[in-house]
Amino acid sequence: MKISSTRSKSRRDDILNAALKCFTQHGIAATTIDMIRAESGASVGSVYHHFGSKEAIAATLYMLGMEDHFAQLKDALAECETAEEGVKSVVRVYIEWITQNPDWARYIFGSRGEALSEEQQQKLKQDNKRHFTYLKDWFTPYLENGQIRALPFDLYHSLLIGPAQDYARHWLAGRVKKPPTHYIDIFCDSAWSSLTP
Repeated sequence: MKISSTRSKSRRDDILNAALKCFTQHGIAATTIDMIRAESGASVGSVYHHFGSKEAIAATLYMLGMEDHFAQLKDALAECETAEEGVKSVVRVYIEWITQNPDWARYIFGSRGEALSEEQQQKLKQDNKRHFTYLKDWFTPYLENGQIRALPFDLYHSLLIGPAQDYARHWLAGRVKKPPTHYIDIFCDSAWSSLTP
């Protein structure tokens, strides 16, 4: 992952990138503010100025990752004109995001309970609800005209990205060598096949 934004936020981004490296290598609990400071080149005062605590850094990294993935998904869906394109875009964006951001993906997969306070968990729940509502609204016309099989809504996530997610977790853990992008067309076709009437 390489978090980047405007120049005025470069110190903040340096701290986030350093924190991700430290959290990935040592875990959240074992990482100290001084480790993040040393990795980022920032002063302790700068770290606290931007975030206030290690816990705030951990939560920010988690939430930014989720937001970044969803923003890319929304952009991709805006270009889609058919149900098949939409289904395959959901899978493609998911796989590409993980492959382009393996440390960030590992962090998100492995640290939700540790990175987010109860209040932040509730915010994530609200964000996810908003994201799922967006996806549901995008796919509803295709459900209504029969291009996508009508199923309980809770199944769609598993059918869309379940196989890709399982493979990605194995890849992130080093249990398989080829990145998920190597099989992206297979995962996309599988998702589409599972949802066609």
